[in-house]
Amino acid sequence: MLEQLDGIDVELGMSYCMDDEDFYREVLEEYVNSDKSDEIEDLFNKGDWENYRIKVHAVKSTSLTIGAKELYDEALQLENACKASDIDSIIDLHGCCMMDYKNVLDIVKNALKA
Repeated sequence: MLEQLDGIDVELGMSYCMDDEDFYREVLEEYVNSDKSDEIEDLFNKGDWENYRIKVHAVKSTSLTIGAKELYDEALQLENACKASDIDSIIDLHGCCMMDYKNVLDIVKNALKA
């Protein structure tokens, strides 16, 4: 299963899970079950930047925990743009971050099925 997590740093994720593969699998399952993409899209469309920032922060943190470092970096940029009230950057960064988030969710879902 772990070899099917393309683009995810499994070593990093495992290090956050005490190198316990069963625990890592549980964290991956929770990551998928806590999909925030619809909520984030809704908040983006409403321009509710404070709650958007909170949801993006959650994606940032959990993405690092599973080893999705690139997504973590993108979500960090979004979170910082929210904190700075930089709406133009939020608009510029949102689409790519959401696409990558959905891609990571799909990779994890498929690996868990295997």
